[in-house]
Parts: sequence; C-alpha cells; structure tokens
Amino acid sequence: MLWLQIVQYAGFFFAQITNSVLVYLIITKAGKLFGSYRHVMCVFAMYSLIYSWIEVLTQPVMHIKGQVFIVYMDSPLKPYKWIGMEITYLYCGSFALVISLLAAQFFYRYVAICRPDTLSKLSGFKLGLIFVPCVICFFLWYEFVFYGMANTVEKQEFMKEELRTVYNEDSETVPFIAPMYWSTNQNGIRKWKILDCLSAVGCVGIISVCFSTILYCAFNIYWTMKESQDHMSARTLELNHQLFVTLTFQTVLPFCMMYSPVGLLMTFPLFEVYVGRIANYVGASLAVYPALEPLIAMFCIKDFRRAVLCRSDRKKSKISSSSQSKHSAIN
Repeated sequence: MLWLQIVQYAGFFFAQITNSVLVYLIITKAGKLFGSYRHVMCVFAMYSLIYSWIEVLTQPVMHIKGQVFIVYMDSPLKPYKWIGMEITYLYCGSFALVISLLAAQFFYRYVAICRPDTLSKLSGFKLGLIFVPCVICFFLWYEFVFYGMANTVEKQEFMKEELRTVYNEDSETVPFIAPMYWSTNQNGIRKWKILDCLSAVGCVGIISVCFSTILYCAFNIYWTMKESQDHMSARTLELNHQLFVTLTFQTVLPFCMMYSPVGLLMTFPLFEVYVGRIANYVGASLAVYPALEPLIAMFCIKDFRRAVLCRSDRKKSKISSSSQSKHSAIN
C-alpha cells in the first residue's frame, strides 16, 4: 500500500501548512470582524492539526470482506499492539470530533443570524458550551468502537487469510478494529452480533445527527439572510454571504470525502458487498481532507484571500508608485 502511505504523509504535511496559515489569518485578520465566531473557527483549525497527527500515527488501512469491515494500523507503531489499539480507537473517536466540530460552526452561525437575541448566551466562557456535544460525540464513538468493534479471536480467524493474501499481514498481531455483524454456524444459520450492530448503528447515527444539524442550520441561515437582506448594511450582508459560502463548501467537501464514504463502508457489510481494498480510497480521502478544508476559508473570505494573495500589498505598491510618478512629473 505504498500509494496510500504517500497520500497519508502528503496529506499530513500539507494539513500542517494550510491549517497553520488559517490559524494565523484568524488571529491576525479576523479581529472584531467575526466576533466570537473567530474562536469557533480557530478551534476547528487547531483541532485539524491534531487530527492530522493522529491520522498519520495510525495510517489506517481499510478492507471489507463479507459481513466484516476492518480498519487496521499500518504505521511504524503497529508492532506494539497495545499502543496501536489505543491509537486506532483514538483515530476513530477523532473522526467523530471532526464532523461534530463542523456542525458546531454551523450552529453558531445559525444562532448569530437566526436567533441573535440568544447570542449573548454564547459569549465569553459560555462559548465553550457549544463544544460540549462535540466532546460527547467523541466519547460515544470511542466507546462504540472500543466495546462493539473489539479485536476478537473470531474476527482474527475470519480475516486471517484475506489480510495475508491481500496485504501480507497477520491478523493475530496487527492492531485493528472491526464490526462483524453476524457469524454463521456449521448449519449455515446466521447469529446476529447485537453489540457490533448497535455500535455501527450508533456511529451512523452520529454522522446522521451531525449532518442533519448542518442541513437544518444552513437552510435557516439561507432563508433568514434572504428575507432580511434589505435591512442589513452592505458590509454586514457581504460578510454573512462570505461566511455562508464558506460553510456551504465546508459542508459539500466533508459530505463527499467523510460522511457518505464512511457511512457506506459501514453499510456495505450488511449486504455482503465485497469492496476489498477499494475501501482504501476512503482512507486516502480522510487523509487529504484536513489539508483541503482550510483552503475554503482562505479563499472564500475576502480578507483572508487578500492576505494569502498579497493583494493589499500590491495595491499599496501601486499607489506609492503612482504617487512617485506624479511627483516626478511635477518636478
């Protein structure tokens, strides 16, 4: 899986650059323009830096065979199984934190535009309340994976030949997590594994709740802005439009690269759809996403875009050069 490792390392490298630049822009350019929302943006960008570290420490490889969807660690830490298992659990939980933090951004903009009277309840230290559901999602997903997708002897035996043939890996030694929706006895009768199924339902439920929150907030933000645009100043309307466009792209990108691919990977085993190593395209997508997401804010928000493209400096240089030419012409 050399191509996957290249993508993972490249995604990590560029994620450190783009998210660091975005944090710098938020600190230096946002100022009072975005209010408390700049803190929400900054938290998301800083966590994306952490997520990319967790991702590269895990270097997950994904595979589907029959009723099993497996994620195993392929980083240099995989010989240390107990450490590898903890980092793999952490990787899965951190995914939930990413999608829930994105929902938190939309919720704040919803309150600011659609419920401005209640915005004071999220001022100061109270702003931390908006991240409480995100932390809950993280721990829930972690527990779902820890208890419902545990590394068991039965799963090791089921995936032993597959992992050895496709990846040259030993299922007994490599750290992995895997939901196994049912087992089959000698008579061919299925015995459903309730804990694995409930854990998978819980994970898909978190994805559904987060994305439903985003859609609800986005829809209401759009209509509120459309109805009140006659009562807003041109500057406020332009800023809200920039933020809404930013959030819109920040919804489409993770939906295509995170929400729907992961949801499908957890659904395919129910129908015994053999995906095999093609599932690793989802892993590559998850590795690249933290590097691409900051680019949306950097190029959709005018002040950020000007800073990145150095347009303000160009304008100043043009003005100074024109004034110098006029002064020389007068002399």
